[in-house]
Amino acid sequence: MTKAVLLAVLAAAFSGVVVAAPASAGSPNGQTVTSTDHLHGSFYEPGATNPCNGDTFNGGQGALFDGNLVDHVTYFTNSDEVWATFTETGSVTATDDVTGVTYSGHATAWGNFNQNERNQNSAFTLTIHLAGSDGSSITAHETTAFVMNANGQVTVNFDKMSLSCG
Repeated sequence: MTKAVLLAVLAAAFSGVVVAAPASAGSPNGQTVTSTDHLHGSFYEPGATNPCNGDTFNGGQGALFDGNLVDHVTYFTNSDEVWATFTETGSVTATDDVTGVTYSGHATAWGNFNQNERNQNSAFTLTIHLAGSDGSSITAHETTAFVMNANGQVTVNFDKMSLSCG
Protein backbone atom coordinates (compact mmCIF):
# COMPACT_ATOMS: atom_id res chain seq x y z
CA MET A 1 0.00 0.00 0.00
CA THR A 2 2.97 2.32 0.51
CA LYS A 3 3.70 2.30 -3.23
CA ALA A 4 0.11 3.15 -3.89
CA VAL A 5 0.08 6.06 -1.47
CA LEU A 6 3.33 7.37 -2.99
CA LEU A 7 1.82 7.13 -6.48
CA ALA A 8 -1.27 9.01 -5.36
CA VAL A 9 0.75 11.77 -3.69
CA LEU A 10 3.00 12.15 -6.70
CA ALA A 11 0.08 12.20 -9.08
CA ALA A 12 -1.59 14.91 -7.02
CA ALA A 13 1.59 16.97 -6.83
CA PHE A 14 2.26 16.88 -10.55
CA SER A 15 -1.23 16.88 -12.03
CA GLY A 16 -2.56 20.02 -10.38
CA VAL A 17 -6.15 18.94 -11.00
CA VAL A 18 -8.11 17.68 -8.01
CA VAL A 19 -11.89 17.45 -7.70
CA ALA A 20 -13.37 16.51 -4.32
CA ALA A 21 -17.02 15.62 -3.66
CA PRO A 22 -17.89 15.55 0.06
CA ALA A 23 -21.15 14.02 1.30
CA SER A 24 -22.64 13.15 4.69
CA ALA A 25 -25.35 10.90 6.18
CA GLY A 26 -26.61 10.08 9.69
CA SER A 27 -25.17 7.18 11.72
CA PRO A 28 -24.68 6.12 15.35
CA ASN A 29 -20.96 6.61 14.66
CA GLY A 30 -21.47 10.23 13.56
CA GLN A 31 -21.72 11.56 10.10
CA THR A 32 -19.94 9.97 7.20
CA VAL A 33 -17.49 12.02 5.21
CA THR A 34 -16.76 11.03 1.64
CA SER A 35 -14.10 12.38 -0.65
CA THR A 36 -13.34 11.38 -4.24
CA ASP A 37 -10.36 12.74 -6.14
CA HIS A 38 -9.83 12.53 -9.89
CA LEU A 39 -6.28 13.18 -11.02
CA HIS A 40 -5.11 13.38 -14.61
CA GLY A 41 -1.62 14.05 -15.88
CA SER A 42 1.99 13.04 -16.15
CA PHE A 43 4.66 12.49 -13.52
CA TYR A 44 7.90 10.59 -12.99
CA GLU A 45 7.88 7.66 -10.57
CA PRO A 46 11.29 8.36 -8.97
CA GLY A 47 11.83 4.91 -7.44
CA ALA A 48 11.17 3.02 -10.68
CA THR A 49 14.15 1.10 -12.04
CA ASN A 50 14.41 -1.65 -14.63
CA PRO A 51 13.35 -4.73 -12.63
CA CYS A 52 15.21 -7.02 -15.05
CA ASN A 53 18.68 -5.52 -14.58
CA GLY A 54 18.44 -2.82 -11.88
CA ASP A 55 19.33 0.07 -14.23
CA THR A 56 17.83 3.50 -13.62
CA PHE A 57 15.39 5.05 -16.09
CA ASN A 58 15.27 8.46 -17.77
CA GLY A 59 18.49 9.91 -16.37
CA GLY A 60 17.64 8.71 -12.86
CA GLN A 61 14.23 10.42 -12.86
CA GLY A 62 12.39 7.10 -13.01
CA ALA A 63 9.61 5.97 -15.33
CA LEU A 64 7.29 8.56 -16.89
CA PHE A 65 3.63 7.81 -16.17
CA ASP A 66 0.79 9.51 -18.05
CA GLY A 67 -2.70 8.59 -16.96
CA ASN A 68 -5.56 8.85 -14.53
CA LEU A 69 -6.02 8.23 -10.82
CA VAL A 70 -9.30 8.04 -8.93
CA ASP A 71 -9.24 7.63 -5.16
CA HIS A 72 -12.22 7.45 -2.84
CA VAL A 73 -12.39 7.59 0.96
CA THR A 74 -15.42 7.31 3.27
CA TYR A 75 -15.18 7.47 7.05
CA PHE A 76 -17.32 8.09 10.14
CA THR A 77 -16.52 11.20 12.17
CA ASN A 78 -17.01 9.49 15.57
CA SER A 79 -15.28 6.15 14.98
CA ASP A 80 -12.26 4.51 13.42
CA GLU A 81 -14.38 3.00 10.62
CA VAL A 82 -13.00 3.84 7.18
CA TRP A 83 -13.14 2.55 3.61
CA ALA A 84 -10.73 3.69 0.91
CA THR A 85 -9.94 2.57 -2.62
CA PHE A 86 -8.02 3.82 -5.63
CA THR A 87 -7.42 2.91 -9.24
CA GLU A 88 -4.61 4.28 -11.36
CA THR A 89 -4.09 3.45 -15.02
CA GLY A 90 -2.13 4.87 -17.90
CA SER A 91 0.82 4.71 -20.23
CA VAL A 92 4.44 4.27 -19.12
CA THR A 93 7.59 5.34 -20.96
CA ALA A 94 11.08 4.65 -19.64
CA THR A 95 14.52 4.68 -21.25
CA ASP A 96 17.12 2.41 -19.61
CA ASP A 97 20.09 4.63 -18.70
CA VAL A 98 22.67 1.90 -19.38
CA THR A 99 21.32 -0.03 -22.39
CA GLY A 100 19.50 2.88 -24.07
CA VAL A 101 16.43 0.67 -24.67
CA THR A 102 13.18 2.64 -24.51
CA TYR A 103 10.26 0.77 -22.95
CA SER A 104 6.66 1.80 -23.52
CA GLY A 105 3.41 0.25 -22.47
CA HIS A 106 0.70 0.30 -19.85
CA ALA A 107 0.35 0.03 -16.07
CA THR A 108 -2.66 -0.35 -13.79
CA ALA A 109 -2.71 -0.30 -9.99
CA TRP A 110 -5.66 -0.85 -7.66
CA GLY A 111 -5.83 -0.86 -3.90
CA ASN A 112 -8.26 -0.77 -1.00
CA PHE A 113 -8.30 -0.47 2.78
CA ASN A 114 -11.20 -1.16 5.15
CA GLN A 115 -11.27 -0.88 8.94
CA ASN A 116 -13.96 -1.13 11.61
CA GLU A 117 -14.19 -2.35 15.22
CA ARG A 118 -14.37 -5.99 14.07
CA ASN A 119 -11.62 -6.28 11.46
CA GLN A 120 -9.40 -4.58 8.94
CA ASN A 121 -8.15 -5.53 5.52
CA SER A 122 -6.23 -4.19 2.61
CA ALA A 123 -5.46 -5.41 -0.89
CA PHE A 124 -3.35 -4.19 -3.78
CA THR A 125 -2.76 -5.25 -7.38
CA LEU A 126 -0.29 -3.92 -9.93
CA THR A 127 0.04 -4.97 -13.56
CA ILE A 128 2.70 -3.65 -15.95
CA HIS A 129 3.26 -4.55 -19.61
CA LEU A 130 6.17 -2.81 -21.38
CA ALA A 131 7.71 -3.43 -24.82
CA GLY A 132 11.34 -2.47 -25.46
CA SER A 133 12.60 -0.71 -28.58
CA ASP A 134 14.98 -3.66 -29.07
CA GLY A 135 12.15 -6.24 -29.02
CA SER A 136 12.54 -7.06 -25.31
CA SER A 137 9.68 -6.92 -22.83
CA ILE A 138 8.92 -6.43 -19.15
CA THR A 139 5.76 -7.91 -17.67
CA ALA A 140 5.04 -7.75 -13.95
CA HIS A 141 2.08 -8.48 -11.72
CA GLU A 142 1.79 -8.11 -7.96
CA THR A 143 -1.10 -9.05 -5.67
CA THR A 144 -1.12 -8.42 -1.93
CA ALA A 145 -3.70 -8.99 0.79
CA PHE A 146 -3.74 -8.42 4.55
CA VAL A 147 -6.63 -9.27 6.89
CA MET A 148 -6.77 -8.91 10.69
CA ASN A 149 -9.68 -10.01 12.88
CA ALA A 150 -11.11 -8.27 15.97
CA ASN A 151 -8.69 -10.17 18.23
CA GLY A 152 -5.72 -8.65 16.43
CA GLN A 153 -4.85 -11.95 14.75
CA VAL A 154 -3.64 -11.80 11.17
CA THR A 155 -5.74 -14.29 9.22
CA VAL A 156 -4.45 -13.53 5.72
CA ASN A 157 -1.12 -12.00 4.73
CA PHE A 158 0.56 -12.47 1.37
CA ASP A 159 2.45 -10.60 -1.32
CA LYS A 160 2.75 -12.47 -4.61
CA MET A 161 4.94 -11.00 -7.35
CA SER A 162 5.60 -12.34 -10.82
CA LEU A 163 8.10 -10.86 -13.27
CA SER A 164 8.92 -11.82 -16.81
CA CYS A 165 11.88 -10.32 -18.66
CA GLY A 166 11.98 -11.18 -22.31
